[in-house]
Amino acid sequence: EAEAERLVSLGATRLERHEPAPPLESGHIIMADPEGNEFCLD
Repeated sequence: EAEAERLVSLGATRLERHEPAPPLESGHIIMADPEGNEFCLD
């Protein structure tokens, strides 16, 4: 979450967060850079 907030302060956009069903342990955040290119933050 802290890294997502840092990236938002640099111009990225937070799009959504995915939480997996068990047995997976952690989800990921889908973000977009200022040009609209999407990337995942684990």
